[in-house]
Amino acid sequence: MRTNKLSPHFPMCKDSKKSTRTTDLSTRFSYSGRGEHSIRIPFDNYNSIVPDHKLFRAYLSAYYEKHPEVFPSEFKDNYHFHDIRTSEKEPYLRIRRIKLFTGECYSIIPSDVMPYLVGSTDFVEKGLLLRHYAVPYEVIGRVLGRDSDYWERAEQSLSRLSLLGSCCKVEMPIHLAADEKITFINGSEAYIALTSAKDCVLGAGFSLSENTAGLQEAYGEFKTEALDVCAGYAPKSVNLDGWKPTNLAWKGLFEHITIVLCFLHAFLKVRQVGKNLKDKFYDLGNLLWSAYRQVSAIEFKQGLQEALVWAQTNLPNNENILAKVKEIIAKQEAYAISFQQDGCYRTSNQIDRPMNMLDRYVYQTRYFHGHLATAQQKIRAWAMIYNFMPFTDRSKKVKKASRFEELNGFIYHKSWLQNMLIAASMNGFRQHHKKH
Repeated sequence: MRTNKLSPHFPMCKDSKKSTRTTDLSTRFSYSGRGEHSIRIPFDNYNSIVPDHKLFRAYLSAYYEKHPEVFPSEFKDNYHFHDIRTSEKEPYLRIRRIKLFTGECYSIIPSDVMPYLVGSTDFVEKGLLLRHYAVPYEVIGRVLGRDSDYWERAEQSLSRLSLLGSCCKVEMPIHLAADEKITFINGSEAYIALTSAKDCVLGAGFSLSENTAGLQEAYGEFKTEALDVCAGYAPKSVNLDGWKPTNLAWKGLFEHITIVLCFLHAFLKVRQVGKNLKDKFYDLGNLLWSAYRQVSAIEFKQGLQEALVWAQTNLPNNENILAKVKEIIAKQEAYAISFQQDGCYRTSNQIDRPMNMLDRYVYQTRYFHGHLATAQQKIRAWAMIYNFMPFTDRSKKVKKASRFEELNGFIYHKSWLQNMLIAASMNGFRQHHKKH
């Protein structure tokens, strides 16, 4: 059984009472396809150019030349103007639709309005940013206006967007990191399967079991979205913590993927039994990390042997320490595989960073209560905001606005929420929903 990774400030007792609330845990979240025929791009004077065919076509063509990835692949001037619709929610907004020569119609919607026209991004982005830090819906409503249901629907509407399709605009990551976050839904254990690369969360699935089949289904959401963006996508490596069902799940999804065993987890096991040794533990730890930093597998293995010899000489009576070091050496081939994968993640730091934030989020929201589909929607929305939310002013190590900009090197708009909606044009999918 996996150890509980929940925060130590809120341990979950085994005999804690489970919720008796009637819920549906059999129905999983599935894409409705709504919004996949909406192209979102920024406009400064949308209403003024909508009636003018020439101005509107010129603007679309110019933006297509700059960012073709936010348009359908068949777009390039192969369309004609279909009609103009007036929104019942926003009577001032006239939405122009175009029709491709393939027969499909797409609505051209300005990026400063939310999906389903529930509000302006200038208003909603403040509440969504607060929600990412688990501020209750009711509190957001009291501060910004509207009721709690409004803010919950605004958050969950982001779950329809493709995580990977919205985030990866330049290239697909070939090296990944993945792990499961233990959480609770109606008092029962559940597992959030996160996939990360280049500091962005690219997959967030929900599993009710920790077996291979459950985890493969949860991680399978990442594969589905990846194949939508790039047919034939096959990552080279994934960093895992060694949990066998997780390894089998990834091998089941990508047959030729290389499993890179996390060295940090091995070191933490040594620290768990040796941290009371103080200076001697630091000396041993320095030897282990020195071996980790070697440039070749041979030097890495030699470094581990030096660490073992040092432990046998200086800690001959500490059987626990010796056993943990020998355990690392027994698995040295699995750790050494990383030297064959240039650019792979050798520790779980890549996945631990978002997982630490997720841990605080689920604790603050007191985990999940209700339907499984709702829990899935909240996690996907959390991941979307995580990728696009602006860095704080104190974050001076990079001159980037968000993780999206770190990954792609550019942004579509200075507003983080408009940037997200443009990146998620057509819900971030490259192909029509029915083809998935």
